[in-house]
Amino acid sequence: MRQNERLIVAACADTLFPPGGPIPVSGTEAGLVTYIAAYLRKLSRGRRLLIRLLFLFIELSPLVFGPRRTLFTRLQHDDRVRVFEQMAGSAMYLRHMAVLSLRTLMTMGYFACPEVAAAIIRRPPKEVTP
Repeated sequence: MRQNERLIVAACADTLFPPGGPIPVSGTEAGLVTYIAAYLRKLSRGRRLLIRLLFLFIELSPLVFGPRRTLFTRLQHDDRVRVFEQMAGSAMYLRHMAVLSLRTLMTMGYFACPEVAAAIIRRPPKEVTP
């Protein structure tokens, strides 16, 4: 995986799974950059290209749609969250599907991390009030 893609994956990983979140393991601490790199190596050339285009789309999205006209990797955490929220709620099918696809890839890698799995098992269930 190229260095710029590693930076994009790291930024996305810590946006979706931030340090100090409900599970105390951040996306980068869970090894998502390594997981995604290994995942890409297993794909056919055509599918690998599609995922690389997904990363590029995420990186360039704020330049076109905001909230700040800069690259995704240059945004602060709150603005990155806002980018994902806007994409998820977008009526533009491509934007909506891009963030959904990215979240799916990242979630697979996050839950593959043994520390994340252990944290989930140790975490007591929330009480449900009627």
